[in-house]
Amino acid sequence: MRESVPKVDSDSIRYRGKAVDDSAWIVEFLAGQETGVLGLVDEDEPHLVTQLFVYDEDEGAIYVHGARAGRTHDVVEREGSLRACFTTSDSGRYIPADEPVNFTVEYASVVAYGDVDLLEGRAEKRRVLEAFMEKFAPHLTPGEDYEEMSEESIDRTAVYRLDVARWSGKEGEKPPAYPGAYDLEAVRDAE
Repeated sequence: MRESVPKVDSDSIRYRGKAVDDSAWIVEFLAGQETGVLGLVDEDEPHLVTQLFVYDEDEGAIYVHGARAGRTHDVVEREGSLRACFTTSDSGRYIPADEPVNFTVEYASVVAYGDVDLLEGRAEKRRVLEAFMEKFAPHLTPGEDYEEMSEESIDRTAVYRLDVARWSGKEGEKPPAYPGAYDLEAVRDAE
């Protein structure tokens, strides 16, 4: 278990009125999100990959997984532990204004920074992959609804661990009865 929690770095957010300084809010937000974007640098070129993820509060780590082949795997394997960032966000209603430049949207987001590395131990990989199943298939039972994870399956899966050193959160929300606020999908469906 990790001895310290990530440092909240919301002071760096330009618009302080939307900054979230509460680590508990950040943890809760991460728990409710499904996908995020892992950002790496590959030989001076940004490389972004959208992934399902889990956050382990006890470990202070964000985990993603994928094949043991491809650009993300190659970068992390070649570099070993390297600096990375991760972000996830959610949007809500759109908020009109008198001038288009002042239109906005309700949103929440988290950006995390730390070191990313590949997990090598089969037991730790299994624990993380089981956490994925608990998050994304909580209604299914291993051994009943799907086969237990085989060692071969675990071995062919790359699991990445981002040890979060610092993070920031933002939230912009209006009251439920805010004048003119609208759901974009509902507006599109009505046309």
